[in-house]
Amino acid sequence: MKERDLLIEETLAFAQRVAVAKPVRTETSTPVEPAKSFIQPNLPKPKDRLFEREEIRQLVADFKATQLKFEREREEYFKRTLAKVR
Repeated sequence: MKERDLLIEETLAFAQRVAVAKPVRTETSTPVEPAKSFIQPNLPKPKDRLFEREEIRQLVADFKATQLKFEREREEYFKRTLAKVR
């Protein structure tokens, strides 16, 4: 506990010294040139986005259909098992 408190005090003292110190300004002899070109991200075209949306819609519809199929199968299994028990 004492070590932690001591570390906190040292850190605060360091932070205060840094905050009080004036920033040092450095001069460069060669001016820095801005980048002339950069790599453009490969963004999809609007038509591609529409195609992707349609593909996602189809995947969601397929998933829902599969879930409904599983639900029907579970219901049928439950009914068969309950009939056997009776």
